[in-house]
Amino acid sequence: MKKASKMALVVKPLAVAAVLACACAAAQAQSNVTIYGRIDAGVNYQSGVQVGTSTKTGSEWAASGNEWGTSMFGIKGTEDLGGGLQALFTLENGFNADNGAVNGGSGLWTRRSYVGLSGADGTIKVGKDLAIENAIWDIDPTGQQAMSTSTLVEGRNWPQTNNMVSYQTPSFGGFTVSAMHGFGEQAGSFTDGSSDGVAFTYTQSNLELLGVYDVQRSATGQYTSLYTDSKDLILGGTYTIDKLKLFAGFENIRATVDTTDGTRNNMYWGGVNYQVTPALLLIAAAYHANVNEGIGGASLYMIGANYSLSKRTLLYASLGTLRNSSASDFTIETGTGVAGQNMNALYFGVSHSF
Repeated sequence: MKKASKMALVVKPLAVAAVLACACAAAQAQSNVTIYGRIDAGVNYQSGVQVGTSTKTGSEWAASGNEWGTSMFGIKGTEDLGGGLQALFTLENGFNADNGAVNGGSGLWTRRSYVGLSGADGTIKVGKDLAIENAIWDIDPTGQQAMSTSTLVEGRNWPQTNNMVSYQTPSFGGFTVSAMHGFGEQAGSFTDGSSDGVAFTYTQSNLELLGVYDVQRSATGQYTSLYTDSKDLILGGTYTIDKLKLFAGFENIRATVDTTDGTRNNMYWGGVNYQVTPALLLIAAAYHANVNEGIGGASLYMIGANYSLSKRTLLYASLGTLRNSSASDFTIETGTGVAGQNMNALYFGVSHSF
């Protein structure tokens, strides 16, 4: 009996340890944390750049980053809470590969810093995120490179949203709805400094349709700047035929206060992607914007190619020209433009994701 008792005393602690070990392993299996990022760097050339504060223009060569896509570093994770419910988080910053400087604002996580819950009824996120109109990436022939839908709207369609709460429905037969509110956090007013947005997406095997409407309000709750505090409507889609993918879209931006930028910009675009081989993608796109208040129009035409060396590394090259009307001064990549000045641009480089 004594021997049996001693054996029982030994077995019990071993059993407890085994149970705890299994519990710890199960807990670890329920959580998933990923470190990810992208480094994009290359060389760019642009003609027609303003020299100092004069009306003279010149050409510029530069080492560059973020021409094909934003360089970024991030950490994301999920935890299985049971019953199909997950907790999730993302921390992500953007930076310039050519000098290491942070871009997209000040702070550590300049692109995303949110936590949320996801389940059968959809996904809720709270914190900082890219604005809801960033869904435009999917209907831009270039995927929003430096020459893209952002060029003729001065980046209006890719801001970040602070102090936000967002919700995305599950997919219903390919149809998804997303909504976002960014709190202005000003006493005495719910709308001052706030932002709102809603996006509708319909996706099938060869068809994608997108509709986005968002508003960014000034500190006084007004729409005072065409490319900062304004209303933005985006409609467009893609259609794939074998190796060929067709793109078309429309964007309308409106402000209510007359500035040197005007109060309305209507932009139209179309383009194609052609997958020559699994590694080689050819790109062609055209964009045209009409701005009121006598500013007139501008057109951007570009061609490009992406060549994938692997699943994570690609080479890219893009060539384009921007034609300004006599009163418009859009620029393709960097620097300041001069009214009526046409520009040509070339950039090439390498992008590596991890």
